[in-house]
Amino acid sequence: MLREPEAAAARTQEGLFRLAPEALLVVRGDTIEGGNDRACELIGRDPAGAPVRDLVPDWRVGAELAVPFEATLRRSDRELPVELRVRSLDDGAVLVSLRDARELLAGREAEIALAEAEARFRSLVEQIPAVVYADDGEYTTYVSPQIEWILGVAPDAYREDPDMWLRMVHPDDRPSVQAQSDAFLAGEGGDLTDYRMIRPDGSIVWVRDRAYAHRDDEGRVLWEHGILFDVTELKEAEARIAHMAFHDGLTGLANRQLFEETLSLALERARRASHAVAVLFLDLDDFKVVNDTLGHHAGDKVLVELGRRLTSCTRGEDMVARQGGDEFLMVLGDLPPAGHHEVIDAVIARVQHALSEVFDLQGTAFHVHASVGISVFPDDGTDVETLLRNADVAMYRAKRLEPGGHVYYVADDA
Repeated sequence: MLREPEAAAARTQEGLFRLAPEALLVVRGDTIEGGNDRACELIGRDPAGAPVRDLVPDWRVGAELAVPFEATLRRSDRELPVELRVRSLDDGAVLVSLRDARELLAGREAEIALAEAEARFRSLVEQIPAVVYADDGEYTTYVSPQIEWILGVAPDAYREDPDMWLRMVHPDDRPSVQAQSDAFLAGEGGDLTDYRMIRPDGSIVWVRDRAYAHRDDEGRVLWEHGILFDVTELKEAEARIAHMAFHDGLTGLANRQLFEETLSLALERARRASHAVAVLFLDLDDFKVVNDTLGHHAGDKVLVELGRRLTSCTRGEDMVARQGGDEFLMVLGDLPPAGHHEVIDAVIARVQHALSEVFDLQGTAFHVHASVGISVFPDDGTDVETLLRNADVAMYRAKRLEPGGHVYYVADDA
C-alpha cells in the first residue's frame, strides 16, 4: 500500500499525463494500457485494452527509442497519418507519443513558406537603393547592407553603436533632427525634414528619413522600421535650379530678380536703422566694338571678368548683379545717414580703378569704360522700383554728359 506522499505524487503524475497537450499512450507488450485525453480525442475513443496493432497496424516491436517513425492510425471512421515517438518506462512499459502528421506537414510547410518569404523580402530590401532599418526605439535591431555604400559604415558597427546615427548627423542639423525624432517617438510629430549626415571620410550625404512606428495602446513605441534615402543628387539639382533662377548664367552674378529682393531687404533694414542705401546702375561704353571686332566669345570673357572685378570692389553687405547685356547693378546697403556719399565715392573709385586695368582678349589689350548712375534711399526714392528707375535715369545722363564717369540722380533728370 502506497504511503500518502507517494500516493499524492502518483496522482500528480496521473493528472499531468491526462492533461498533457500531446497525445500519449502507455503500451505494455502488444496491449494499450491507457491513453490521455488528447490521445482519446485523436483516436476517437478510449483505447485502453485494445491491441496496439488494431490501432497502429505498422507498429514496430522494439522500435528504436526516441527516434520518430511514421505510421497509420486506424480510427473507426478513417485512417490518419501519424508520427510516433517511443520512450521506455521504468516498469517495462513504453510511453508512445502520437502526432498528427498533417499538422506536422502544415507546420513544416508554414516554416518553409515563412523562410521563403523572409528570403524574398530580404532580397528585395537589400536590392533597393536605400537603407532599411528597424529598431525598438532605443537599439537598432536590423540595418540593410546598403548603409555601407551610402553612409560608409558597416551594418554590424552601426547596430552595435546606438549613438552612431546622431553622431553622424551634421552638427548644424543635429538639434532640429533630435527634436523632430523625439517628437516622432512621443507621437507628436510627423516625418523628419531632410538632413545631412557626415560619412567617416568627411563627405556629406543628404538623406530623407521615413520611419513608421508600431505603438501599444498607450502610444509607446514597441518597435519602428524605416527607410533612409540618399537624396544628395536631388539636393544638388535643387541647388543648381535655385541658382539658375536667381543668377546670371554667364557671369554667375545675381540676376535682376535676386537683386530686387536683396535691395528690398536692404531698404527694410535701412528704415529700421535710419541708414542710407545706394543703387548703382553701370553701363559699358562702346561695348559693341568688342563684339563686332573680336566676336561674342571675347565679349563674354569681358563680361565675366568685369563681374569678378566689380565684386572685388564691394563690401560684404553689398551685391553686384547683371541686369542683362552690358548693364550691371550694385546695391550698397547699411550706409551711414551722414557721410554716405564718401562711402559711395570710395566704391566708385575702386570700380573705376578696376575698369582701368587692361582686358587681355586673345592677345589684344582692350580697355573698358563704364558710365554709372546713382540713386540713394531715402532722398531719391523709398521703394525698389523708384530707386532703380532713378539710377537708370542718372546713368543715361552720365553717358550723355560725362561718358565713363558717374552721376548722382537729381530730380531735374526726370
